[in-house]
Amino acid sequence: MTAIALGTVQFGLDYGLTNTGGQIGDREAQRILQTAQTAGIGWLDTAAAYGNAEERLGSLLAGEGHFSLCSKTLPTPQGQSVLATAQRSLDTSLTRLRRDHVDALLIHAAGDLLGNEGDALWGWMNSAREQNMAYSIGISVYDADEIEAVLKRCTPDWIQLPCSVLDQRLIAAGELSRLASLGVKLQARSLLLQGVVNVAPDDLPEPLMALHEPLSRLHRSADRHGIGAIDMAVAWAAAQEIDLAVLGVTSADELKQCVDAFQRDIEEDWSAFACDDSVVVDPRKWPKGMRLA
Repeated sequence: MTAIALGTVQFGLDYGLTNTGGQIGDREAQRILQTAQTAGIGWLDTAAAYGNAEERLGSLLAGEGHFSLCSKTLPTPQGQSVLATAQRSLDTSLTRLRRDHVDALLIHAAGDLLGNEGDALWGWMNSAREQNMAYSIGISVYDADEIEAVLKRCTPDWIQLPCSVLDQRLIAAGELSRLASLGVKLQARSLLLQGVVNVAPDDLPEPLMALHEPLSRLHRSADRHGIGAIDMAVAWAAAQEIDLAVLGVTSADELKQCVDAFQRDIEEDWSAFACDDSVVVDPRKWPKGMRLA
């Protein structure tokens, strides 16, 4: 059964196409965490690369153990050792989070695992799990090619991957079902596509105009159901074959909306909202610094 994980990139960075408020302040961050706890959300998703998100979580939680924490190793800078970078990254993350372990440790950049030091890196990840520095281990990926390459090297506990009601490519390719059949637990991110699901189709930035038709269909369907487009996107996520749906928000009110939407049971032909254009559904390929005007 799918559960919500609270994404925390906005705790550490001014992040998101539609984020007009910048990095979340301490008061609102505390409200978000309190709302998450009240709603029964058990997981927080963070990363060493999310600015000062880990440090802020360590301060805001102050050792409180209600939440399970998933973090990710820092991607290796060019010319540096993959293994040494990962080791330093975990040590630093634990210090920042004020914990002696994370509940899930993911390799943030698949290339670190797939390169020359990949076997050594995976061996160290297993060692971290054996030493209870990480209770489970895995990797973050972007596409089917990375999934295929990862599975040739190892079978992780977790794989985190991008998908959304607008980006259903990995589902259509059968990748989620295949990973589940192998016993790999799944975390889905980019479920709101940096807020794009809530943008009026005519207000899309020019580089994303290929999303106009599927986004228009999504908004029309939301209107028929008497709900918002975000509610539709979250309800779609709740219906998928995933273990954790990672949702990032900028306010406690947004999180409450997502929690409520997660309980909706909506009958839809969800495939009608899918876009197969890899450029517009992959934020890595967007123009740098693009924001909604």
